[in-house]
Amino acid sequence: MTANMIVVVEREFPYDREDVFDAWTAPEQMSQWRGSPGWHVDTETVTSDLRAGGRHHHDKVRESDGLVVSTDAVFTEFFRPDVFVAQQRISGDEAIDAGAQMELRVEFTKLGRGTLVRIIQGPYDPEIATEHATGWEAELDRLETWLQAHGRRIEQKGARR
Repeated sequence: MTANMIVVVEREFPYDREDVFDAWTAPEQMSQWRGSPGWHVDTETVTSDLRAGGRHHHDKVRESDGLVVSTDAVFTEFFRPDVFVAQQRISGDEAIDAGAQMELRVEFTKLGRGTLVRIIQGPYDPEIATEHATGWEAELDRLETWLQAHGRRIEQKGARR
């Protein structure tokens, strides 16, 4: 099958845009919440040179059997706190061709009530695209939990304290 599907996942967070951006990009924060349930990022493997042309690496470990999935990337765009784009190679996931280049684009749009995060990633083979979209949704649930503990919540106009 040909990898020709792009996954797009969006979530609105009632938190400051810079806090949300930092949660995604600062290695000490990203390593605390990334990974679907049953997975974690090995904090010792995270490196990130946060600039266009900078390199990024992290390993995710499946807790049930220790399987390691590695992401190696180069940032092609990095505009804090608006967007970053990375060209990625993912190895260790049998459903993804380790030699194929993928692109990850994450946008952070300031809203009056918080921040809209839009994840665009691919290409995926059609039979695994939905699984990876579901994985991103689970990771965004973990981001929400992280932000609840560490982010600056945006107060809603007219909201009672």
